[in-house]
Amino acid sequence: MSLFGHSLAAPYALDALEGAERVRFERHLKGCARCAAEVRALSEDAVRLARSTAAPAPPALRERVLAA
Repeated sequence: MSLFGHSLAAPYALDALEGAERVRFERHLKGCARCAAEVRALSEDAVRLARSTAAPAPPALRERVLAA
C-alpha cells in the first residue's frame, strides 16, 4: 500500500473509515506492523481522552431512566 494507506491509521482508529476503504485498510493492517502500532496507540489515546472528559451523570438521571 502506498503512503496514502499509512495515512489512514488515524481515521481508522477513530472508526471514521467506511466500506471499501475500511476493508482495504484492514487488509493492509494485517501486514503492516507500523500501522498496527499506530492504530493501537491512537486508539489508546482516544480512550484516555474520552475518560478525561467524562462527567458523572446528574443524580436525578438514574431515577428518570428507571421510571421510564
